[in-house]
Amino acid sequence: FTSDNGREGVPRSFGFTGPWRGSMFSPYEGSLRVPFLIRWPGKIPAKQVSNEIVHQIDLFPTLANIVGADLPKDRIMDGVDQSDFLMGKSEKSARESVIIYIGNELFGVKWRNWKLLLKEIDEDSYAIRNLAYPTIYNLLVDPKEEVPELNYLNDTWVDFPLYQVLEDHEASIAEDPGAPDP
Repeated sequence: FTSDNGREGVPRSFGFTGPWRGSMFSPYEGSLRVPFLIRWPGKIPAKQVSNEIVHQIDLFPTLANIVGADLPKDRIMDGVDQSDFLMGKSEKSARESVIIYIGNELFGVKWRNWKLLLKEIDEDSYAIRNLAYPTIYNLLVDPKEEVPELNYLNDTWVDFPLYQVLEDHEASIAEDPGAPDP
């Protein structure tokens, strides 16, 4: 079982995002963190809880590997095989980052416990706003994404890996002959 986004972002929504900020159609953890329950007795260890990054696009290559199927070679696959992680052979996810899109809009990137946002959504009007300068959150220090400046001042080194993930993503789009123009 899994879900595709956080609770609805309407006043009478009965959904719950726990301690995390945001809801559906937001770039915050309340939208990105969703339940993912998987059961396969004898193959996947029971009662495991993890904060590692696993994306829904990882399901296709993971299931393909498990059943011995080949992935298409005529396109770039954004998902990664998570079978070792799910089966307890690795403590770490095969994914270190995820690109944050809402619709066709690139909002930012999450890398390990860091997030860089280039845009935000007004919570009242749902208008997309470009940020004057990127917002960077240390999700270990500020899991509710409330005070980016306090988390980042001593950690400017994190700019490089965050921007590298974005550059790699943009390069992969350019390499894909079937991708529409950005």
